[in-house]
Amino acid sequence: MNKLINFNKISENLTIRSKGKEDAEIIVYGEIGDSMFGESISASYFSKELDKIRDVKNITLRLNSVGGDVFEGITIYNRLKQHKAKVIVYVDGIAASIASIIMLAGDEIILGEGSWIMIHKPWTVAYGDSRDLQDTIDRLDDIENSLISIYANKTKLSRDEIKTMLAKETWMEADEAIKLGFADSTFANEYQIAASADKPWIKRSPKIENLANKTIKDKITALKSKVNDFIDR
Repeated sequence: MNKLINFNKISENLTIRSKGKEDAEIIVYGEIGDSMFGESISASYFSKELDKIRDVKNITLRLNSVGGDVFEGITIYNRLKQHKAKVIVYVDGIAASIASIIMLAGDEIILGEGSWIMIHKPWTVAYGDSRDLQDTIDRLDDIENSLISIYANKTKLSRDEIKTMLAKETWMEADEAIKLGFADSTFANEYQIAASADKPWIKRSPKIENLANKTIKDKITALKSKVNDFIDR
């Protein structure tokens, strides 16, 4: 018998929310793997929490992440793919770097208004002699080929096309991502999201301008007016 999942806030970055006996929502808002830059979501922690909802038939995954550790992300991707539930992924802000791989665990991928996807070549920090550095290069090439396979299975783009996109560090808005096959559809948010991407594994950032909609601007203007009225008194 399925057990009703109570709302359970796991951390600032990972949340599981009950949506009925057969449905659950997972919110991933943060970096993937152990991070020196702030609180993050490890694959072991994610896997442990995922086991608690092993009986649900539908999972909604809400994603906003600039990425992180490659193998941690691939582990999360595989754990979601192996779950018996149908997984629908909503990108609420950004799915960059390895978070774009986690995104592809979805049976359906839906992009929010103003959201972005970014893919790039894997990178690392290395030291040692020439043999050590060559071994690191070889491992990075192997990892890249694995990522290319996952992207190719979803998009049906050729391996060469994806390899070129990785080399350029490609940023995609919703319409372009859907056109290229990385996602399936879009949904409109009440408030558009401007995502921040300032992590060291991200070399380029897109020009994200004018993402605040009229409602937000009107509220800011009204607040400024109230402050000015108070000062004038």
